[in-house]
Amino acid sequence: MPKVMNQDIIEKIATYAGRGYSRAETARELHLDRKTVCKYWPKEEKPEVKKEEEEVKAKLPIEQEFDLLTKKKQADLELEDMGIEVDDMEGETVNLQNRREVIQGQIKLLRKKLDETESIADVDKVRELAAKVKNNVTALLAENEPLRKQRQEQKAKKEESLMQARLNELAWVFPCRRDKARQIINKLISNDVRGDVDRTGVLYRVSHLLMTAEDLEWKDNTSDLKPLVTECANLLRGNWEEVERIMEVVYRRKKRILIPSDEDVEGKWLHMLDLLTTEVYERAVEMVFKFNAALSRLAEERFVDTEELLSKEASELVIG
Repeated sequence: MPKVMNQDIIEKIATYAGRGYSRAETARELHLDRKTVCKYWPKEEKPEVKKEEEEVKAKLPIEQEFDLLTKKKQADLELEDMGIEVDDMEGETVNLQNRREVIQGQIKLLRKKLDETESIADVDKVRELAAKVKNNVTALLAENEPLRKQRQEQKAKKEESLMQARLNELAWVFPCRRDKARQIINKLISNDVRGDVDRTGVLYRVSHLLMTAEDLEWKDNTSDLKPLVTECANLLRGNWEEVERIMEVVYRRKKRILIPSDEDVEGKWLHMLDLLTTEVYERAVEMVFKFNAALSRLAEERFVDTEELLSKEASELVIG
């Protein structure tokens, strides 16, 4: 949903402009679209010229004035479009970034000169120079685009690799189906309102949540895990099939890891089942986390390979 514009946002745009930020950089900082930033971008103030210093100019015939204004507007729009293209581009190499800055300076100069022109001939000269700049912009974008796509693909692969790692971590502490696990993690990412890092950074934050869940002791408070508990509980509501799946997976793990002397853990198992079947979902999720954390510690003590267990669960379509 687009932001509702108000005076505070308009003043922030002006502040970034005063600091030398480009329109694209300002849009990213304020989480606005480029068109909105351009619309409210402060106009450059021109120094006042005393009347006695103004040149007395002959008024143009209306047809020539109309043609002059039309051509100036067309040239200004062409320069604005080029500026937007270049501002939106992030140079993938130092050379490309330097060329980008040169072109930005050329566009700024041409827009200034265009504003000062008072004849069609001068406007045509500006447009002729703008055509040369346009060729430079086209060449710059053509060189930059393959590198940009390559970087984006590498970023997407890294994100997916991190996502798979988070899915594997969640599979132990809360063994829901994998597609549901992805939904939970995506929801955690979308709810991260700090906005100081990208999706990759948020995936690292999610990892911290999951590691905290895997290290829980029976007596531990789970308030720090509230976002994760909430999303897992929301998944269980009205979804008895998923509840059964989790109970089945945890039961298989229990059979593989526990020994007859683990009576206290067996008691926790019955308590967890009671919470799940009576639909006390937040508490049930907390208990699922703690029970699987306990199983993880016991598995390590008894040299049980939990990764092998997870792999077997996946192959049997228990987690789906």
